[in-house]
Amino acid sequence: MRIIGRLPDARMQITVFDNDGRFPVQFELAGITQIYRFRKGERLSNMGHLRDYIDEPFRAAVLRQFGEMQRIQAGVINRIEPQHEGDQLPDII
Repeated sequence: MRIIGRLPDARMQITVFDNDGRFPVQFELAGITQIYRFRKGERLSNMGHLRDYIDEPFRAAVLRQFGEMQRIQAGVINRIEPQHEGDQLPDII
């Protein structure tokens, strides 16, 4: 698998790979990763096609999924390291 390019986005990092008849597209945000794999074909054979398909509605859906993933991750972290009342800083008046 090799990196063939990146798609610009101010909100997240988007990396495109080429791998054995597929284009894996990796989205990264705050330590969480999503990968979508697209099979190469007549209508999807290069980076230009991917730029068209990875449009704003697709990116918005990926961002919504990141929100859910961050919620799940926070729940796990809270179970592993629960907040104790003694750990909180006092309120400043």
